[in-house]
Amino acid sequence: MAEPIDHRTRSDLRAFYEEEARLRLRKPLKGKRVELRNEFLEQLGRERCASVLDFGSGPGGDGAAFEEAGHRYLGIDLAHGNGVLAAEAGLTVLQSSLDAPPLRPESFDAGWSMSALMHVPERHVVDTLSQMVVPLRSGAPLSVGLWGGSAGDVQGTEAIEGHRRLFSLRSVEANAELFATCNAVESQQRWDLGPEMWEYQVFLLRVP
Repeated sequence: MAEPIDHRTRSDLRAFYEEEARLRLRKPLKGKRVELRNEFLEQLGRERCASVLDFGSGPGGDGAAFEEAGHRYLGIDLAHGNGVLAAEAGLTVLQSSLDAPPLRPESFDAGWSMSALMHVPERHVVDTLSQMVVPLRSGAPLSVGLWGGSAGDVQGTEAIEGHRRLFSLRSVEANAELFATCNAVESQQRWDLGPEMWEYQVFLLRVP
């Protein structure tokens, strides 16, 4: 049975993202993130994937692009407010944690998770991933992007005054080893986009 993420970590994250949604602070996606999504869309077309499950979707910033390309899209996110914002854009985002998606096994053809797993402490990553892959069919591609680096566990307090959120910053090698426990790691890359000791990491995983 998966070990749950501790209540304080989950509560802090939910409070932060509820406030972010209330204030409508999420900025439109751009640059390399959009390029990465476009590359994944091309892969979904080649593999004839009809549906995409977005883990930690926020207000569904990637959803319109997936739907415009003809894929059925569903996001899951801790914050109820992000579901409200998504609905305003004609998208569906369910309130759920990464480690307990309320979905049938093997009901989606592909997975997409950007900037979510860096909030999961290292000791919980394997259990969280083991639950994330349950709604994905065997052989599904799963694209994961997350902040990493050498700083370890840090509390981010700068974005919204009075709120904090955990960042568990791990090396590319450490994340690859963790991800390989539940999926085949087909590719990995590192973007030098952040402050000192921070970097953005992107993995293409394959569900067994």
